[in-house]
Amino acid sequence: MKKYHLILSLGMLLFAQVVQAQITLNLALNNRPQPWLSDWANPVNGQMFISYMPGPALNDPSVKLKTTLLDERGSIIGASNISSARTYTLRAGVNQFTIADALQLQNLTLQGNVQNLFQHTGRLPAGQYQLLVEVLNTAGDIVRARQSRPFFIISYQLPVLMQPASESSLDARLAQNIITFRWTSLIPGSPELPQYRVQVFEILPGQTPMQAFRGNRPLLDETATKGSTQYIWRTNLPMLDSTANKQFIWTVQTLDRRGQPIPGMDMNIQGRSEPAIFKIVNQMGTMDKNRKNEDSIKR
Repeated sequence: MKKYHLILSLGMLLFAQVVQAQITLNLALNNRPQPWLSDWANPVNGQMFISYMPGPALNDPSVKLKTTLLDERGSIIGASNISSARTYTLRAGVNQFTIADALQLQNLTLQGNVQNLFQHTGRLPAGQYQLLVEVLNTAGDIVRARQSRPFFIISYQLPVLMQPASESSLDARLAQNIITFRWTSLIPGSPELPQYRVQVFEILPGQTPMQAFRGNRPLLDETATKGSTQYIWRTNLPMLDSTANKQFIWTVQTLDRRGQPIPGMDMNIQGRSEPAIFKIVNQMGTMDKNRKNEDSIKR
């Protein structure tokens, strides 16, 4: 009986050692991380924890990470190359990493349009994604642990132009000094204050507004004070003669802290709000001219 109990005790001890000899993975990923993937080393985006308990069944502390990025449909849009992945030597207990270590941006190959947008902006398109991380042995053929976490890249609503309102007319006597441009804020608000770039184009005779917008050199191309939704243009243009009674089209381009356009629902507009058209009208000059004509007729 004692022999039986001894064998049973040894068996339970061995089983406990095997159970304890393991690797566990925990991705504490912010579900709305910073949109610039290169910033995922910041603690605000979360952390990755790998726990290693050595034992007879697992005494190799060296591992590699395999990362897979999936879209909301579960389709793979990016994957790391396990052969060139960095080797980590775990210590017994909890090993702490950044989410950038989990993403492996330098070893991650993105696909198609996702890769093109990332190269230009450093971002993924707005939408829902899933980050899958697997802990493998150094040969890359045995999975020690795995975990996935969903996250979202925010979809922004670009500012709406408020003043001058579309199809409005400005008095040339006032516009020759200043024209005030106003617009709404970026929605939702960004943790970093956006920059707003104001652009004004003249619509030349024979041009459509969009032809002027896409082809002409801007009369005004300036950045407002960071975070401000207003810009005062000190025009210094001959409003009472050559500039009066002409049409203009204006817009605001919203830029991130790196000077890159913030993507709205339509990636092709490069962060530019729906443009508005306004006129500069020499109202007082027209009245004065009419009065002179009337006086000459009376004489």
